[in-house]
Amino acid sequence: MAHDKSPHQLVHQELALDSYLKTLLDEIPSDDAASALDNAEAQLEPARQQATEPLAPPPLEQAPKMPDIDVESSAIVNAPAVIKRQPLSLMPEWSRHEFQALFFKVDQLILAAPLTELLRTITITRQPTKIPGQPSWFIGLLDDQDKRVGVLDTGQLVYGKSRGGQRDLKQDPFKSILITQDGRWGLACDEVLSISKLEPEKVRWRTLRKKRPWLIGTVIEELTAVIDVQQLVPHRKPR
Repeated sequence: MAHDKSPHQLVHQELALDSYLKTLLDEIPSDDAASALDNAEAQLEPARQQATEPLAPPPLEQAPKMPDIDVESSAIVNAPAVIKRQPLSLMPEWSRHEFQALFFKVDQLILAAPLTELLRTITITRQPTKIPGQPSWFIGLLDDQDKRVGVLDTGQLVYGKSRGGQRDLKQDPFKSILITQDGRWGLACDEVLSISKLEPEKVRWRTLRKKRPWLIGTVIEELTAVIDVQQLVPHRKPR
C-alpha cells in the first residue's frame, strides 16, 4: 500500500503522468479509431458469414479462469456541449465502487481493464485466421470454446494506425488475448501482468471523453491508463 502523499507530490505526479501519456499517445488522430469502429460491424459481419469453414480447435493454453462476476449494465452518457465535469454517478457502474482490474501491457503502455468487462485471458499459440478486406486493426478470427472471436490489434486501437500500424506482427507478435465479456472480441496484448483492486478515489476519471473515449481514467500513483472496454471494441448492431 502506498504511503499518503502531500498535495504538492500528487500534483507533480499527475503532471508527470499527463506528460507520459501524452508522449505515448500524441500521434493518435482524435477521430482515427473512433471513425473506424463506427464502420467495423458492417465490415466484420460479412466476413464472419464468409468464414464458414470450421477451424481446427486451436491448442490454446488457457490462463487461470477469472472468477465469475455479475455484470451490471453500464451507463454511458455522452459529454454535453458545455465543457464541465460530469458527476461520477454518470460513469460506468463498475467505476463507482472498488473494482478488480486486470493490468496488461501493449508496447510501452500499461493498461488496466475492469474484470467485469472481461471473460478470460488466453495465451496465443496459433495465429488468428486473416479475413481479406478488413481494417488493419482487425487481426483475424480465432476459435475459442465454440465461439469465433474477432481478434483486435489493441496497439492500433490505442496508438492509431500511424504508430500502431508500424508493428510487424509476424516478427513481433502479440503474446496474449483478453476475451471480452460477450465472447465476441479479443484484445491482443504483449503481456498480462496482474489482477489488483482499484479504489475510485485512486483514479483520476476523465468525464469529458470526446477524444480517446476508451481512456476513462488514470491511476494516480502509477503510470497506468484505465480503459473502458466498451468504448474500445466495435459495437454490434441489432440483427
